[in-house]
Amino acid sequence: MEQREFFIPLPDDILLRVRYVESRGRILRFVVQLETFEDGSWTPITRYDNAHQFVHRDDLRPDGSQIKSPPMAFATNEDAFTFALRDLRVNHNFYVERYRQWKRK
Repeated sequence: MEQREFFIPLPDDILLRVRYVESRGRILRFVVQLETFEDGSWTPITRYDNAHQFVHRDDLRPDGSQIKSPPMAFATNEDAFTFALRDLRVNHNFYVERYRQWKRK
């Protein structure tokens, strides 16, 4: 098994933190987390992972609570991993702005 972690920088102090474990070319576990630089530190906003043996998204609120999506069905972990990367890259502004709106309340 091999574990990898890397970062994908996005505009405006936003990044994706990507971590996965693979074996024989297959992804076993993964986390794709959207973070923004808020108040002097990197703050997680939204994350996809396959912890608990199913794929789901956690939307993280400024008060520390989480909104957990229902389990998502994908044919493979590779499909889920690709979906997570694409969603967070394309929709990062939406997720960050929503987090900031929650913070203002």
